[in-house]
Amino acid sequence: MTLGSGTDVNPRDGDRVKIEVDLAGGVVAEARVVQSGCEVSTKAAAALARLARGQSQGDVLGYDVPLVTTQLGRLDEEQERCVAVAIGALRNAIVSAHTRTSA
Repeated sequence: MTLGSGTDVNPRDGDRVKIEVDLAGGVVAEARVVQSGCEVSTKAAAALARLARGQSQGDVLGYDVPLVTTQLGRLDEEQERCVAVAIGALRNAIVSAHTRTSA
């Protein structure tokens, strides 16, 4: 299993999200939210961690704001930025793990 860690920040409000993933054979075996900011980014990160478990890294890299809003409900534009930060952290974690696997 390969550990990857990724963060992303919303420069507008300072939210920082950090997610860790364990990849096994190109599949997300586990995803954990290590740090999160506002309520929306926290909920988005938790939803993404649940969605990612058992999925291929390629599928997870394709996650977008509309997918997460199906889990959280309707959001305004500012809240969508919080979701985007959580998605960025997850993508960065996947890339980090993939890079370690390839090294």
